Amino acid sequence: MITYHEVHDPDELKQIVMLQTVVWSMPASEAVPHNMLHAVIHSGGMVIRADLDGELVGFGLAMPARRGDQWILWSHMAGVIPEHRDKGIGFGVKQAQRQWALEHGYEVIAWTYDPLQRRNANFNLRRLKAVSSTYHINFYGEMTDGINAGMPSDRLEVVWNLRDAAVEAAASALPAPETETFPLENFLLYSDDDGQPHLRQPLSLTAQWHFIEIPYHLAALKRDHVALAQQWQGALRQAMQAAFAVGYQAVDFAEDGRRCWYVLRQL
Repeated sequence: MITYHEVHDPDELKQIVMLQTVVWSMPASEAVPHNMLHAVIHSGGMVIRADLDGELVGFGLAMPARRGDQWILWSHMAGVIPEHRDKGIGFGVKQAQRQWALEHGYEVIAWTYDPLQRRNANFNLRRLKAVSSTYHINFYGEMTDGINAGMPSDRLEVVWNLRDAAVEAAASALPAPETETFPLENFLLYSDDDGQPHLRQPLSLTAQWHFIEIPYHLAALKRDHVALAQQWQGALRQAMQAAFAVGYQAVDFAEDGRRCWYVLRQL
């Protein structure tokens, strides 16, 4: 059985610190320490833990943040240990976080993630129905953990509008695709048969939908061909920033078992 509950106890917070080291393959010195977790909670934030049959397997950390004249909840970390992924635990953590946010007066949760990570892109945009129109270059500076080492820490910032009809529907059922037609001429970034990225930058973007491909197997690409992975990252930066600058928003994610891509809609 999977259960979720808020964490306040200092000893439990120490367990969360150790969990971070497993989720991100990082040394304890780079994890958010338990005293900082306690300070976040004391200042109006939250830590939620997920347990599978009594064993700690996942968590979420979020804090209040200001965006203009609006208070939102900033989700700084959320993760599940590798051997228990694909069991719906991460989805449960985010839904518990959403419920907590609504109960405490928040309408929006936002966070960042590596836009080259297919699983995260699919989870955030396809499953949760978050959206994005903000691309950050090297957001955290150099990172040395087992997941992020070797590449600049580019991040896509997503916004989760908690009372949006699509978000509410996604809490109980997998959403229908935003579109099921993906003409090649609408791809701003795509791969050839050798896995090389090709950037298409038309003078103007006028279609309702545009698409941006990313590598399907990023971890293997970084391990075996890091220079190619860096080429993909540079091309992705250009494609995303160009589309966002003229009013497009990433609203969905699609894949066919070999390739995967972002779905952008003109606002």
